[in-house]
Amino acid sequence: MTLLDHARAQERDDAAASHEKDAKHGLLVQKKPPQYPQDGLKFAIAGTGAMGLEHIRNISLLRERGSTIVAVADSDQRARKEARAELDKWGFPQAKVMSDWHSLFDCGCDAFIVATPNYQHHELLVELLPLAKMHVLCEKPLCTTIQDCLDVEALVKEHYAQSDYMFMVGMEYRWMPPIAKLVETVDSNVLGTTKMVAIREHRFPFLHKVAYWNRFNKWTGGTLVEKACHFFDLMRRIVAHDGSCDAVSVYACGGGGVNHRDEDYDGKQPDILDFAHVIVSFSNGCSASLDLCMFAEDMQTEYVGVVGTKGKVEARCPECQFRLTTRSAKSIAPGRTPPLEAERNKPIVSHIHPDAKIKEAGFHEGATFFELSAFVEAAVGSKVPPVSVRDGLMAVALGVAAHRSLDEKRCVLISDVLPGYAPP
Repeated sequence: MTLLDHARAQERDDAAASHEKDAKHGLLVQKKPPQYPQDGLKFAIAGTGAMGLEHIRNISLLRERGSTIVAVADSDQRARKEARAELDKWGFPQAKVMSDWHSLFDCGCDAFIVATPNYQHHELLVELLPLAKMHVLCEKPLCTTIQDCLDVEALVKEHYAQSDYMFMVGMEYRWMPPIAKLVETVDSNVLGTTKMVAIREHRFPFLHKVAYWNRFNKWTGGTLVEKACHFFDLMRRIVAHDGSCDAVSVYACGGGGVNHRDEDYDGKQPDILDFAHVIVSFSNGCSASLDLCMFAEDMQTEYVGVVGTKGKVEARCPECQFRLTTRSAKSIAPGRTPPLEAERNKPIVSHIHPDAKIKEAGFHEGATFFELSAFVEAAVGSKVPPVSVRDGLMAVALGVAAHRSLDEKRCVLISDVLPGYAPP
């Protein structure tokens, strides 16, 4: 049995176990196993920093279904050396390592991953997209400014709408196993109408990057764009996935100066945020909150909780814990009498761990592997990309609005930062 077959079987077994357990409690939650592609893609990767290397390792797990790496490129000599070592280690000795991402345009690939620093995305995509001759997976954030995102969106509409190729934004947090199950549970309507979303990430500081580009807002877009775009994307996926509503306003507070106050780069001190609280209001009345702290502890922890009219669902990482609690009929009935202990619905708790080889290939509990699998499946199956260019734009817009809210100490409408925007 191949690794992908094993992963598919594990997903199927987990789904069956979850369905059996849920059925005992009168719940209708059934996880469908993903359909993995039988044909692969020939990848090129621009940028071989931490994320580019993670893609190398995870594409190696897709080789048994036909995917390979043709070439990679990075302007930094050390990054190229590390890429060469990873390519050789993970089974791509034939892949070329180049110093200029322009060289990748004609390397024979049919899938292009943009994993360069945030501030380089716009320049690269403006040249790449008009070619319209390969599928594109652009790492988050789409770009560092709203205008740059709008430029990219226009190019995707112009050159990809009628082509045989697909453009997708990389938001791997969607594919963290317990979070993916949480999203599917919300989609099943077992919670009723979604009313509240709460997301928390407490973790260690930003890692060091080449030329310290991730220490300054002008290169990252700001922490609430660079880091929090993941969470704004999750909020929209959970609340606004059917297109019936969208974000209306953002209020944020927070600050910086804890992690990087003793750092100096050419006489400049980092200006990125270390912590923030953000509230996002949606046009259907739902609210979502983010609690972000980059100095809370020595490991990276995530929590996502969704509350609906009939109960709540929670996901925790790295524990890979999924927890579903529904309200009893007595607590929902008129009068809302608190049920006795014997009458209460008991929480359904499970742990969803990825295969050891999948986890070894990257961070985020195997999310990059599942994201790449979804990308390949959509590409070879001519399907709609799971994360659209508009999704990428909106994640950046919410981050920009959050930064403006923090700076101006007021609630900011999304229409204040995104021209012509009007939520459903």
